[in-house]
Amino acid sequence: MTLTPTRTLGSAGIDRFSPAQLLRTARLFASDPDLTTLIDHQSGERRWVELDSSPYLQIWLLSWPAGTGTGWHDHGESAGAFLTVSGTLEEQTSHGHRHIHRTLTGGQGRAFTPNHVHNVFNVGLQTAFSVHLYAPRLTRMTRYAVTSTGLQVTGVDQVGVNW
Repeated sequence: MTLTPTRTLGSAGIDRFSPAQLLRTARLFASDPDLTTLIDHQSGERRWVELDSSPYLQIWLLSWPAGTGTGWHDHGESAGAFLTVSGTLEEQTSHGHRHIHRTLTGGQGRAFTPNHVHNVFNVGLQTAFSVHLYAPRLTRMTRYAVTSTGLQVTGVDQVGVNW
């Protein structure tokens, strides 16, 4: 079976997704054994391909070479979910001055609400792959730096401007 990215998802009336629905949808996409063939993962850099989208939902496949990560960021007003397809990703979240670490291996995922701030990176020795969903579709991401007083905003990436 060969997957081809499309932009046909969604129909009239479906404009909200619960965290559980987002994670179930990530599992569905991640279950395709040919999924990782859609992305070049030999470059040594993180890569991504949009698998499907509508005005209310985006689905992405990401590759994570060893040692790569996102840096601290949020997804603006979009809720989301991500599921590790293969490899080992770690998610850090921040609660005040306390950082919580979650290790997510193949088949493990997490859903999150809008404005969820996290840092995700590959802690394994091999390229990891993950499926990410955002509802509604991403329009901005806020970037953060860790400082002695907590996380501080360093910039805002906007669709069509920064990516």
